[in-house]
Amino acid sequence: MQKTALGLDGHPSRTRRAMLMASMLAAGGAVPVGTAMAQANSRNVPPAEWARIQEAARKEGKVIVYGTMGPAQHERILEAFNSANLGVKMELVRIVGSALTAKVEQERVQPNVVGADLVLTADIRWAGDAAKKGYLKTPVGPAAAAYPDAWLRGGQVALMAHTPWVMHYNTSLVKNPITSYQDLLRPELAGKVGGVSLVAEVVTLFYKWLDETNPGFLEKFAAQKVKMYPSTVASANSTASGEISAGVFSVIPVDNALHAQKAPMKTVIPAQAYGFAYGSAVLGWAKNPNAALVAQDFIMSVKGQAAVVGNGEAASPIPNVPGALDVSKINLTLIDWDKVTPEGVKAFEARWNSLFGAR
Repeated sequence: MQKTALGLDGHPSRTRRAMLMASMLAAGGAVPVGTAMAQANSRNVPPAEWARIQEAARKEGKVIVYGTMGPAQHERILEAFNSANLGVKMELVRIVGSALTAKVEQERVQPNVVGADLVLTADIRWAGDAAKKGYLKTPVGPAAAAYPDAWLRGGQVALMAHTPWVMHYNTSLVKNPITSYQDLLRPELAGKVGGVSLVAEVVTLFYKWLDETNPGFLEKFAAQKVKMYPSTVASANSTASGEISAGVFSVIPVDNALHAQKAPMKTVIPAQAYGFAYGSAVLGWAKNPNAALVAQDFIMSVKGQAAVVGNGEAASPIPNVPGALDVSKINLTLIDWDKVTPEGVKAFEARWNSLFGAR
């Protein structure tokens, strides 16, 4: 049975609950926790206006996207969009973790800099705050109008690709299968387990959840002399190569790229899993605003979502997306962003640093 928190206060009205549950069932996935509701008609423009936006997008010719997804996901999005013949070329720059939003904030105060038009970020607290501050544009177009209200934060951030965090291990080095976080505490794995440093707020929130749901685990895990890496890709590559035997933190898209290379690696979705959703948003200062709206609408469409989810790598808020992960079969809890505070994050970072060392 899947765990899901609904509404801003955790106690939605019966009408809202029914609407959200209908949306969840249609999408075959979890309703994101703490999402602000949006009015569908705010994303619905007349056909003539959408045609005008498309024509203006073709004149702009390109859209610059900053993304923090896995490399394989970015490649699929690029290929799907650029092969759609929309008259716009997408340029996608991968920036890991909080460095993405830091760069976007720099560009916001430097209007002459040519930078991102659209972002694909896991920092939903930043994106939600950006919507409140008027930094973003409301997505429009046929796919945007049909997008489930429950999966829009602030009416402007399209939440998607709800993704569980997973573990993995090298099958050549670990003969006794790892099935739970507790298995990473085995004595023979001391000095041979990897993790990811606090490169993004979502990483901090994962460790915080792990600490809260497994009392005493984090201290014992730190005693395993965990090797911390600067990214999920680096950690997964180290597990696949045998530099380490197992990893506590990864996502299916990153692992799948290594499975495709026949790496001796097993991916494990924990019985009690924690996860997140990415957010797609058009920046209000975009140099190619119409192209960004066209790209956003594509990403919110079935074809765009199919590129994002790949082969069972993530779930989609919309139905009938080929390859979408069926999260109804996973005991998955998503980050409740309305319960995340800067003070809480900072306090846990201090605790994490005391155990693993500032990185």
